[in-house]
Amino acid sequence: MSSTKQVKFVNNDSRIILNVGGTRFETQRTTLKKLPATRLSKLSPRLSYYNPVLNEYFFDRHPGVFSQILNYYRTGQLHYPTNVCGPLFEDELSYWGIQREEVEPCCW
Repeated sequence: MSSTKQVKFVNNDSRIILNVGGTRFETQRTTLKKLPATRLSKLSPRLSYYNPVLNEYFFDRHPGVFSQILNYYRTGQLHYPTNVCGPLFEDELSYWGIQREEVEPCCW
């Protein structure tokens, strides 16, 4: 009697690597689809900031602010980082296609 072990393979297309200002972030494509009409929800390998050799998207943006942006996709809550001035954060929100009105009331 032989036992057959089934291995479930993860679809690598579901994972995505974002290089923001030299810091690599990894997430699921489904996470980025949670906020339609934003820059990250529309990523495609045809875009100029995709590097097929590294299999990642590169954005020359503030990585510290981006960690808050990505957390918003993950949790649905957007908070101001404590180590960044308000106008810089709002510029980053604009770049990523997120409205400043999405910031949680506790941060005002």
